[in-house]
Amino acid sequence: MRRAVLAPLLVALAGAGCGDGGDDADLSTEPVPDDPDVVIVAEDMAFAPDEVEVPAGEPVTIVVDNRDGGVNHNIHVEAAPAPNRTPLELGPSRQALTVTLPAGTYGFVCEIHPNMTGTVVAR
Repeated sequence: MRRAVLAPLLVALAGAGCGDGGDDADLSTEPVPDDPDVVIVAEDMAFAPDEVEVPAGEPVTIVVDNRDGGVNHNIHVEAAPAPNRTPLELGPSRQALTVTLPAGTYGFVCEIHPNMTGTVVAR
């Protein structure tokens, strides 16, 4: 009897801990271009650079270059129109995200490492 109750509970708890921060409509799964507009490196549990400037109102491709081998990272440009984040991916890896941002300042974060933050300024 206990196994029948625990199995669904464990499945629910495992799904709740994923930390993906949104639904799949927000995810970018586009190929990584050879010449992105911006490259943000994820290494040693930090983003570099942690501030980038992009043109407002134009599509901009941001590549997150995860150099932390064996560690999941992604990038989520908060308050940006969808798609605004990449899926969590084990490093080393590279992922692309194309966003069109109205003028303003936008934070970005790795969804499972909230200390990994930065800023995109669209002018």
